Amino acid sequence: MSAAEAPVLLGRICSSWRAISLTTPRLWSRLHIVEPSPSHSGSHFASDGAILEEKLAQRLETTQIWLGRSGQCPLSISLHGSHWEHLQGDVLVSKTPLFMGAIIPFTSRWENITLRVASTTVLETLSGLTENDVPRLQRLVLGFPGETTPQPMFSLLRAPRLSDFTLESAQANIQHLPIRWENLTHLSLRNFHTLTCPIVLQLLSSSSQLQCCSFHFNEQVALPLVDGAGSTIALPFLHSLQISSLGQVVNGIEILFGRLLVVRLRHLHLSGHLGIGLENLESSFTTHLLTFLGVSSCFETLKIDTSAFNTSSLTDLLRGLPSSTTCLRIDDGHSWGFTHRGGIFDDAAMAVLTPTPENPVSCPVLQELRIANCTFASDAALLRFIRARLTASPNTLKKVMIKCDREMQVDIGQDIKPFLDDGRIRVVTRYAQPRRSFSPWQGLPDAPEMVKISRIIEGDV
Repeated sequence: MSAAEAPVLLGRICSSWRAISLTTPRLWSRLHIVEPSPSHSGSHFASDGAILEEKLAQRLETTQIWLGRSGQCPLSISLHGSHWEHLQGDVLVSKTPLFMGAIIPFTSRWENITLRVASTTVLETLSGLTENDVPRLQRLVLGFPGETTPQPMFSLLRAPRLSDFTLESAQANIQHLPIRWENLTHLSLRNFHTLTCPIVLQLLSSSSQLQCCSFHFNEQVALPLVDGAGSTIALPFLHSLQISSLGQVVNGIEILFGRLLVVRLRHLHLSGHLGIGLENLESSFTTHLLTFLGVSSCFETLKIDTSAFNTSSLTDLLRGLPSSTTCLRIDDGHSWGFTHRGGIFDDAAMAVLTPTPENPVSCPVLQELRIANCTFASDAALLRFIRARLTASPNTLKKVMIKCDREMQVDIGQDIKPFLDDGRIRVVTRYAQPRRSFSPWQGLPDAPEMVKISRIIEGDV
């Protein structure tokens, strides 16, 4: 709805452009609606309320005019409702249903819909829709924070063309939703309380057409070790998988790795907090992971944080990655909630990725390496890695990005200048430096704070 963007901006250039924009329905087929919220500005609260009501009325009118210009085009609509409730008499009332009322008449043309709302009235409105009301719906994103949750009677979820579904809810019983799982190609579940590994396996067994999927677990209780026994679940078209967890992630992922057969996987993103038992972590997690990745001949990108590993298992992982791997993104020493663990990516891990005459290198066609929160890998090890990669055969390295939680040890810029000059590589390093703070009232600190300083060393790539 911004006046600084098309199609509104086009109508301000000249009368001819305005006429064209107003008579081109496709320009009006995409709409992002944000319900106005109060500024909570203290003494001006009463006047803010009047301004808010005016903004609400204006935005509702704009929504109706906008959609009225969309002709018969399929619609892409995103609605972000406010958590704020308005005092109407003696009752607090949500205004989000007013915006839902503005887009409901167009359900027959819904194609790409995002609804992030907190109003239970909106849920009641959605529950009144059927699959016949949304014949064009292909992508649906539902975000229900807190206690708000979709119910199994959401028959619109059986939309015949629905292939992309995202649910962001803390309460939903996902396995009971009436989705045509066999039609899904994209699935994302961010469900903090009820999503478990057995439920995910149940859903995946019914979703053989998946191409991309993302799951966020929060299993608060450590599960007994499961060896992954059970029938294999083949996902022949899956190329991107993301798994994250705030709970006991290892056993859950081992179950998935033991059951899934993904022969076209190209991208894997793992993140999570192990919680209890970190010191006693064995190598079985890495073994399951490498077995899982080994069946794909086209694997390219691994993105991990090191909270799921110890020093030896991380080294084993890097050493055993598929030879087709082109991109590594590692977040070392990641913090989850109130728990923080120091980094484990060190010179030994960097050495696994560094070619030597004596040992075959891991990831021989690596093009990009990114490490965040790097503390224990030295600049000397980084320099050896870059030099060896750029003089090895094949020579594929194009980008290195390192963010260090320590001060610079060695200035590697001059050492790799010949490689930068011929435009073969881009290197970005970021270091922590002591913050110099002088105060006549507080004096000098015993240990100066660390501040991040960026330094870019790059070639013309």
